[in-house]
Amino acid sequence: MRRVAGDLDVFGISNLLQMLSGAGSHGLLTISKGAERKVIQFLPGAIRLMSGVRRTNPLGEILVRTGVLTTERLSELLVQQKNTGQRLGDLVVELGIMSRDTLESALREQVAEEVYELFAWTDASFEFMETMEEPPAAQQGPLAGVRLDANMMSLMIEAARRMDELERIRAVIPDERLIPTQVELPVSFDDLGLERRAVEEILPLADGTRSIDRIVEESLYPKFMVLRTLYGLSERGILKIRDQRETEGPVTVLGRRPGSMGDRPGGKILVVSELATFRAALIWFLRNEGYSMVEASGWDSKAESLCHECVSAVVLDVSMESDDALLVCERLRSTNIPFIVLSSNASRKSMSNALRSGARCVLLKPLKETLLVERLAELLKTPTAPAVRE
Repeated sequence: MRRVAGDLDVFGISNLLQMLSGAGSHGLLTISKGAERKVIQFLPGAIRLMSGVRRTNPLGEILVRTGVLTTERLSELLVQQKNTGQRLGDLVVELGIMSRDTLESALREQVAEEVYELFAWTDASFEFMETMEEPPAAQQGPLAGVRLDANMMSLMIEAARRMDELERIRAVIPDERLIPTQVELPVSFDDLGLERRAVEEILPLADGTRSIDRIVEESLYPKFMVLRTLYGLSERGILKIRDQRETEGPVTVLGRRPGSMGDRPGGKILVVSELATFRAALIWFLRNEGYSMVEASGWDSKAESLCHECVSAVVLDVSMESDDALLVCERLRSTNIPFIVLSSNASRKSMSNALRSGARCVLLKPLKETLLVERLAELLKTPTAPAVRE
């Protein structure tokens, strides 16, 4: 049995993969970096990722990430999977949720992501054991049944492109222990030049408390996509990457833009809150900032009529955990009036509910009033938008 081992930094991951692929090797390549380890099986004409995926259910996360399933529907399927003993992939194909070809393509993409990550590993070692034997089932990860074409050229080209991009990213994110915080309001997701679904998933996690490595762990996206998205948002001034020792600032989470307001008159704001004292305080403050104000204790026919007739923006104080709040947001979105949600719940689910239901922005309570004024001015984008008073 032939064995080759060494330092990956010295030998080079590109040279190693090309050598094993070009020689038609049959065996197991183990690459280790500290506690992390990936095992790739080389077969004639193909490779398989035997282990290396840290996630317990990568297929489920792929389906949620790509919008094929909601998290609730995935939970239902996992219960059904447990009861029937079927594999999740077989189950989604059987139920017509995804075709077999689409499923296999998604899984191959996940395996490729694992291989790409190897190109960024440093201080790693490798060992290749030539063997015709299959590893025990207990040592095989959830993607072990997926085969990739062993022609490494396309993998090398994409990996090289990513490494060039990663070098630029590292200039802004030199340490994954840094903490990103949102500080600016973009015009819309469509203007960002980033994958919209990734931004919607990753941005709520940049809440000023999570480090970048924690965001990588909690996100449904591969590490490279998370870093690329955070870098892109930072370069556009939407995120600030700060050290943990810096003072935390207010947290704002941006959502999609329901429609352009550039040609509509601004200035009249509708405040919707069932808290009378809080509502009165907001109205007093915003009126002193130069806005015309109208109010409602809840979303009713009068509030909806105001939106259709004269309101430029809405400040909505609701709990996004309730179905009623989601319904209000959906009805508000149908009016094409931009709205900001105020929330005391900083959970990822609450923020995501607001964003996916059409909110332009989520501001966390206790509210910093000057931040609300800044966001309203950016939201309306009118020449006469009130300035923030010191």
